Amino acid sequence: MSEDDIDAIGQDGHGSARVDRDRRAPRFSWTPAYETTFFRSLCDSVQLGLRENSSFKAEAWDRAAKALQDSHGASPTKSHLINKSDNARKRFRLWRGLREDPEFAYNSTLKTVSASEDAWKAHIEAVRP
Repeated sequence: MSEDDIDAIGQDGHGSARVDRDRRAPRFSWTPAYETTFFRSLCDSVQLGLRENSSFKAEAWDRAAKALQDSHGASPTKSHLINKSDNARKRFRLWRGLREDPEFAYNSTLKTVSASEDAWKAHIEAVRP
């Protein structure tokens, strides 16, 4: 076995998963204030025309990173920003699905959605991958 093989496999015998894990950016913890700044920046970017075909242009991500740095001293990577946006989009779609389903009722006072057990079961089955 050559040194190249050892480098590819890793000295501990594990494959590239370990290498990939070691190359990941450090975790970034989102606070409510960070989220507010981030999403406000994205809304501003939409108003400035920095969104095209449902995707943000590079400048929008740069603006969001700068807003977080300037307002909070936070330094997320571009992948942190994109992941946050993608996850928010997924959560919104789930929420919208509940709000648009006539079997579900929204209580604006409690800010909750309620439905019968059967409606919940049907909904969960429908959204399961």
